[in-house]
Amino acid sequence: MTAEHTEAIFGMKESEAKYPPPGGCQNFLRPSHRLSPPTRVSSRIFCMAEFSPHPPAAAPPLGERTVALLLQGALWVLLAGFYWFWNKRPNYYVEGNIWPLVALYMGFAILLFNSLVYFIIPRWLLQGRYLLALASGWLLIVLYRYWFYIGAKLAAAYLPLNKSLRHVLPQVAGPTPWVIFTHPMEVLATFIDMLSSMLFPLLVSFLVYALIVDRRRLGLERNHFRLELSYLKAQLNPQFLFNTLGHLQGLTRARDPRAGDVVLHLADLLRYTLYETDAERVPLARELEFMEDYLALERLRHPAATTTHAVSGDSAEPLRIAPLLLHPFVERLFADLGAATGPVAVASTLHIAGSGITLTLMRTAALPPTYAQDAAVRAAQRRLQLQYPGRHELRLAEEPTYLQVYLHLQL
Repeated sequence: MTAEHTEAIFGMKESEAKYPPPGGCQNFLRPSHRLSPPTRVSSRIFCMAEFSPHPPAAAPPLGERTVALLLQGALWVLLAGFYWFWNKRPNYYVEGNIWPLVALYMGFAILLFNSLVYFIIPRWLLQGRYLLALASGWLLIVLYRYWFYIGAKLAAAYLPLNKSLRHVLPQVAGPTPWVIFTHPMEVLATFIDMLSSMLFPLLVSFLVYALIVDRRRLGLERNHFRLELSYLKAQLNPQFLFNTLGHLQGLTRARDPRAGDVVLHLADLLRYTLYETDAERVPLARELEFMEDYLALERLRHPAATTTHAVSGDSAEPLRIAPLLLHPFVERLFADLGAATGPVAVASTLHIAGSGITLTLMRTAALPPTYAQDAAVRAAQRRLQLQYPGRHELRLAEEPTYLQVYLHLQL
């Protein structure tokens, strides 16, 4: 923006603008609610975003694949220790170095684990391809027989084995593996042998797969939760903004002197919704300031209605709340208020007790009972269910001439 644009839009030269000191940007973006509207207009303070040309580089988080590989490496170390101590047990003691035997078990355990976790269970068994899952299980039994037979022969031929291992490896290799194709009972015997020696990796495979599924489910639920909250928040802001801008247009066309106050309150509301509602929680005191600004705006929009607001109880300073959570319940009280016949009264009270708040809203006006079915109110109820499950109580009592809203929230 050039200096000419600044002077044309704001009525002042760029050199006359006051800029905040370093570190004070947030204070200028959030003016105190206690300042009177003329003071906030005459200050003419502009806040420019502060940034560092060389921000500190944060350590990149480990990717899911890296984490999976690290966890799998830790699992194999644990499994290698298990096979080592299992073959060193008192009633089955193998003397000397037994790493060739452990390597045989480890190699097939890794093959079995990855086959189950990444192929057989997710792609075939859970997808209803039972024939493929059964065929792959039979293939694993055949591979188990060939793996130990060929591995034992190679180890005996090329590795310097001690006497104890040369006695054990033929027992591990078993008879010639092709008998599994000619004797059906050999399939059952090999399956039982595989279960006895691979029970630990089998159990770990199913446990790891369950953890993977649960982690993915939690990730999907978390993403869905964030998307739904973003959607619900997006439903609130534009509706309230367009209603206010429409009323402001009517005031400016009629050259109503209240238009300036409407602009001031609207600026405060927009400052809050644009810069402060992206956080998961905001100070309750700031949310109450937003509510007071909004009610002040509604008093200007509906001067004939009696609008009151009171806050009682403990201090709101230490408490935090989800942003714009209370606003739709208050905002929809004023929906179609201009069409009401007879006297109109709106009362809002908020009581703070410890970490709990109680909001009570009452409206007396001859209007159709459409509050409970309003889209914004139902969206706000959905936000309560998502963000405060089991920690809120909401009651709505609606009649053609009377409306009462009771909301208790445990922060």
